[in-house]
Amino acid sequence: MSVKHRPIVRSFKRKYMKEAAAHVRAGGHAILWESETRALLVFQDPPDDKADDFGAWAVYDMGKFRWQTHARGTLKGLASTLIPRDCLWIAKRRTERDSIHPGPTREMNVDCTDCAACCRDNEVILQPADTRRFADAGRPELAKPPFAKRHKDGRLVLTLLANGRCQHLKRDNKCGIYELRPHPCSEFPMGSECCLFAREDILGIYDGVQPAIELS
Repeated sequence: MSVKHRPIVRSFKRKYMKEAAAHVRAGGHAILWESETRALLVFQDPPDDKADDFGAWAVYDMGKFRWQTHARGTLKGLASTLIPRDCLWIAKRRTERDSIHPGPTREMNVDCTDCAACCRDNEVILQPADTRRFADAGRPELAKPPFAKRHKDGRLVLTLLANGRCQHLKRDNKCGIYELRPHPCSEFPMGSECCLFAREDILGIYDGVQPAIELS
C-alpha cells in the first residue's frame, strides 16, 4: 500500500486566471476555459529529472507530449498545454470526478496488487534501453514474439493475452519480470490521471464522482 497525494482538478473561466494559478501553485491542476471549445490544462512545470510527474502524465493521458512554461504574466513559472478538442470530455470528466474533494490535493491509498489495471489493455512501447536490459539479463526473448511484436510504424510493443492482460502479469497481480520491467512500467505513477482512468475503465473504481454514463 502506497500513499499518494494527487492533484485535484478544478475548472476556471479565463477571468478567474489568478484563482486558477493559485490552485495550481498549491498543488492542484486547473482547466482554464478560454471558450466553450478551447481550454488549457495548467499544472506545475515538471522537473526534468522526474519521469513520473503527475502534470506530465496528465498531458500524456490526452495523447500529447509537449507543453509550454510561462515566462511572464499570471501563469509565470507554471506549465500549460492546449487540450485537444476531442479530449475536452476528459477535462470535464476530471473536474466532475474531483468536484466532491476539497482542497488542491487529495491523499489516496493505492495497492497495485489489488488493482493492476495499468497491466491490462495498455500499450507498452519498448525502448532500446529495455531490449538491451533484457539481453544483458540473459532474457533477449522478451523483446521477440510471442512476448513482443513490431508495428508497421517501427514501434516495438509488449503483446497482450486475448483477455487484454499483460503476459507477464501473474495471477496474484504481481509482475513476472518486475526487476526487468520496461521503463514505461517502472515510470508509470500511481495516482496519476493515467492510473485513475485505467482504474475507472478496467475495474470500475472511481476516486470521486462516478460519471453519469459508463466509459466506453
